[in-house]
Amino acid sequence: MSRGDGMLRYAALAAALAATQLLQSNYVTSVLIVIALHAMPAIGLSLLMGYAGQISLGHAAFYGLGAYGSALIALHAGLHPWFAMLVTVAAVGFIAWCLGWLVFRLHGHYLAMATLALGIVVHVGFVELRDWTGGPNGLRDIPLLSLFGIGLSADALFFVVAWGFCLLLVFLADNLVRSPLGLALRTIGENERVAASLGASPNAHKRLVLAVSAIYAAIAGGLYAHYLGYLSPSPFDVGFSIKLLVMVAIGGFARVWGVLFGVAFVTVLGEILKPLGDYDIIAFGLLLIFTMIFCPDGLLQKSSELTARLWRQRPRPA
Repeated sequence: MSRGDGMLRYAALAAALAATQLLQSNYVTSVLIVIALHAMPAIGLSLLMGYAGQISLGHAAFYGLGAYGSALIALHAGLHPWFAMLVTVAAVGFIAWCLGWLVFRLHGHYLAMATLALGIVVHVGFVELRDWTGGPNGLRDIPLLSLFGIGLSADALFFVVAWGFCLLLVFLADNLVRSPLGLALRTIGENERVAASLGASPNAHKRLVLAVSAIYAAIAGGLYAHYLGYLSPSPFDVGFSIKLLVMVAIGGFARVWGVLFGVAFVTVLGEILKPLGDYDIIAFGLLLIFTMIFCPDGLLQKSSELTARLWRQRPRPA
């Protein structure tokens, strides 16, 4: 994709987002905010899994740490929410970088089980550390964000901030995968021995991309906490990690822009499946199995290939 095509994509997406605000629908705006918040950790997961080839089944942990960390610092340390977010994002990135030293000693399903255990441990901590997190009752009265003295309590205002961050992170991820670091990550994902023979350090690069991925999730978590003003442990369980994995799989593991489609698809599907309650995870699990078997490059890519094939096979006029 050329630079001109890339800028056209950003312009088209920005125009489409602006057009949705003409509907003046609070429901549509809130769904789009959720899509932006979920897209950020999903893109980070894409960098980790799609490009570096490292499995993660506990990415909701970083999302939750970003949310609870920013909320607790703002509440108890008295910092402005933006500074609380900054401190939290830096801390979560450092924690992920340190964890990489441990978990990347493992490979394959051992790595998957380790990241799954991480997600479970963090979620249990959110539930059991009641004096800090409020436990199942949740954490209330979280300060809201403000910009130039204007509170971002209205969805229309927060919509601009959420998508501003999302587009910025998409831009950074898009440039990262095209950089020499991105090429090194692709090589590591394909064959670590080949990457090492070319002078790249697989362990150092994997730890770095894990930290970047965690930072993406922590930014989204901080925005989520200060958007709602309330936190409970349930949005940060293993089920959300599975949803993130489904989002990335549908969009294509190594397709940054495809992940946006996957997030939108899964979020809208989640709204449709709300009557199922907690059983919606079964539907997402089946969708993940279907995607991995029949659409390994993503649902969007498979749809494009089928459309192109049908177009080539259309009847020709005499």
